[in-house]
Amino acid sequence: MVKQLPEKIAKGSRFVVAVDGPAGAGKGAICRAVATKFGFSYLDTGSIYRGVALLALQNDVTDDEQLGKLAGNMPFEFRFVAGEGFRAFLAGKDVSINLREEQVGKKASLVAAVPQVRSALLTFQRRYGGEKNIILDGRDTGTVVWPDADLKVFLTASLEERAKRRSLELQGKGETVSFHKIRDMMAERDARDESRAHAPLASAKDAHHVDTTLLTLEESIDCVVKLVDKLVGNKPR
Repeated sequence: MVKQLPEKIAKGSRFVVAVDGPAGAGKGAICRAVATKFGFSYLDTGSIYRGVALLALQNDVTDDEQLGKLAGNMPFEFRFVAGEGFRAFLAGKDVSINLREEQVGKKASLVAAVPQVRSALLTFQRRYGGEKNIILDGRDTGTVVWPDADLKVFLTASLEERAKRRSLELQGKGETVSFHKIRDMMAERDARDESRAHAPLASAKDAHHVDTTLLTLEESIDCVVKLVDKLVGNKPR
C-alpha cells in the first residue's frame, strides 16, 4: 500500500483539479468538457491501469517487478483530437477502443492490486501533464494522488440514476441490458471501491460536493466550470 506521495514531485505553479466519485456520476464527460474549455491536460486515472494491462498482455508480462517497470515507463497520454475529443494513446497509437476490451479490463483488475504498479502509477499521475494545468478524474485523486490540488470535487448521483445512465449508454450501443443487473453490479462496485485496502473511494474533507442526480450533463458541467472559473479565470495560466 502506498503510504506517501513520491518525493521531489512538486505541483509548482500549475493549476490542478482532482475529481472523484463513483461510477456513473459523470466524471469523465464533465472533466473532458472542463479540460476542453480551459485548455487543461486531461487524465482518466482508471485508464492508466488498463494501459498497463494492455502492455502486459502484449508483452506476456506477469511478474510483479516487471509489471512495475512497465507502469513506470509507460508511454501513455490523452490527446485532444479535433472532432473526436480526448483519445487515449499508448506509444503513439490510439488505443481508446482497445482499453475497453473485456480481457484488458480483467487484466487491469489484477495489475491494480500489484504494489509496484500502484507506486509507479502514483508517480505517473503526479508527473502527468508536466507544467500544464490539469484535471484528473478517478476515485482517489483528491485523497491520495493530489491531496494538495487547487480544487477538489466529489461528484455523485443516486444509485438508481447512475444505473439508468449506464443502461441508456449501453442501449445506445445496441446492447441488450438489464437495469436491475446493472444496478446490482454498480452497488457491488461501490462497496468494493469504498472498502478496498488500496486508496478507497472517499471524498477529501475539503472537496466540493456536486450531486448530479437531478442535473442534465450540461448543468453538471456548468457547476464544475464555475468552480474552476472562480479560481483560475477564463484563461489557463
